[in-house]
Amino acid sequence: MKRTLSIIIIALLLSSFAGTCFAAADNSPMVRLRSGIQGVIEILNDPQYKGNPEMRENQILKIRETIKDFFNFEELSKRSVGRPWLQFTPEEQERFVGLFTDLLEQTYLARIEDYSGEKVAFDKETIIKGKYAQVDTRLLTGKQDIPVFYRMKLKDGEWDVYDVKIEGVSLVKNYRTQFSGILDTTNDKTFAASKKDLFDRLEKKCEELKFNPKAAAENGKK
Repeated sequence: MKRTLSIIIIALLLSSFAGTCFAAADNSPMVRLRSGIQGVIEILNDPQYKGNPEMRENQILKIRETIKDFFNFEELSKRSVGRPWLQFTPEEQERFVGLFTDLLEQTYLARIEDYSGEKVAFDKETIIKGKYAQVDTRLLTGKQDIPVFYRMKLKDGEWDVYDVKIEGVSLVKNYRTQFSGILDTTNDKTFAASKKDLFDRLEKKCEELKFNPKAAAENGKK
């Protein structure tokens, strides 16, 4: 799974949309996903950032803003926590989304230097019950093709990504397993204590990654 997660940021940092099997509608999930990824690629290939370490922080900031435009981190957070999410207060949900988004960004954006021009094939999109969809892609590494499935949800007229599935394992399910091992819903007292523990762990991890980008990169590689 750790190898799987390490592929996610590369899956986002793709170019050359070879292999598209059919023309998608203008507002389709595939078009939305392709547009979002293209925005990331344009930042990666922007000459002002090439060989300029002083501009790296600005580059990461722009990539982060672009990814947020087509990723639904609230939906990703809700599904990663699972049923206990309903017992979070609105303030706790908002706090969790912020911390979880920060954790994911710091873990994977620390590895943007790993992008080496991998390409992606957009194979097909499948609409599920009107407002859900899956876009099947393949990461073309040169040595092998790695299937990458993006789960998307229609909200306010836009398709946004809420899960990424690679090598049979989804980002959401991986984190849900981790969070369910922390949250104890046996009773109100244990739930309150375990919820505090979860927030403490997230805050500590985000702080560690913030002040040690090298550790963040290594965390994504494992």
